Amino acid sequence: MTLRLPLALAALLSAPVATAGTICDRPHVDGAPHLVMMLWRGPTEVERGFLGHVEARGMEVNVTCLSAESSGANIPGMVARARELAPDLIYTWGTGVTLATVGRADRVDPAQHITDIPVVFTMVAYPVESGIVPSFEDTGRNVTGATHTVPLLAQIRAMRAYRPVSSIGVIFNPLEVNSVINVQQLTETAEAEGIEVIALPVLLDAAGRPDPASLPLLVARLAARQPQFLFIGPDSFIGQHREAVIGAALAAGLPAFTGTELEIAEGSAMLGLVTSYYNLGRYMGSLVEQVLFEGVAPRDVPVRTLSRFTFMVRLPVAQRLGLYPPLEVLDFAQILLEPPP
Repeated sequence: MTLRLPLALAALLSAPVATAGTICDRPHVDGAPHLVMMLWRGPTEVERGFLGHVEARGMEVNVTCLSAESSGANIPGMVARARELAPDLIYTWGTGVTLATVGRADRVDPAQHITDIPVVFTMVAYPVESGIVPSFEDTGRNVTGATHTVPLLAQIRAMRAYRPVSSIGVIFNPLEVNSVINVQQLTETAEAEGIEVIALPVLLDAAGRPDPASLPLLVARLAARQPQFLFIGPDSFIGQHREAVIGAALAAGLPAFTGTELEIAEGSAMLGLVTSYYNLGRYMGSLVEQVLFEGVAPRDVPVRTLSRFTFMVRLPVAQRLGLYPPLEVLDFAQILLEPPP
């Protein structure tokens, strides 16, 4: 069931990613528009939803997929390759990929950023705060897109619907713009609700990169302070190492709450209020259709988030922790009965 909330609607990759059965493996159609997908970790559930829209609408589009393989070092090469391909439209996934492709709205460098090709972005948690667009309603540039972020106040209320909350713990990558913004806004929103936020940045290794080996130590530090939830927001590094983080939290008796679908749909988070990645992908398909086939300029399309969010509870995790959902939560939550995949 869904909870309805108000609209807030290793090196240069020289070859495209091709994965059978995904949007990246579409057969070539002569004369069809060309779309380049700039992905962070290959096709995801978002792109599966995009493919669902393409197939439902009978859209003919040639797709080239480029993936950073979860490494920021590969993104500049992707941008250069996309420029060489000169497609009709570029689709970007995530804040880092999008910023590298189009730059901040107030700091665009045509020699570095793509300005002459329409761009639509997805999975950008804070498009305004990160500088990609000046506002949701008027992007003022050849760019538009959608965000998957559930309002933080709604997430806090979802936690409180499950159990009383006086403190929330969060571990975040200090090198990810979207994650830093999320922690700042979470802290402001939670403090206004009388909730303490215990935020610990991931430690960096000798090369200045976030160190996965530091995650169990950070979880232990959080658990010692006994917050009611470990909060997981839009953070690619934490998402990549989600089972290390959530597993350590579970071992310490600390339940994980997530604002993004990955950690509960494909992980061991106990609770989440999330945007469906598949539905987001369907919306992205409609957005690309407007630009490619209807001639709508991206600057004329407001940035949106979806209007429906899903309250999810993974019951086996709740049983393991002895934190059974209240009866009122059972009235509207989607209960996942299977153990984490």
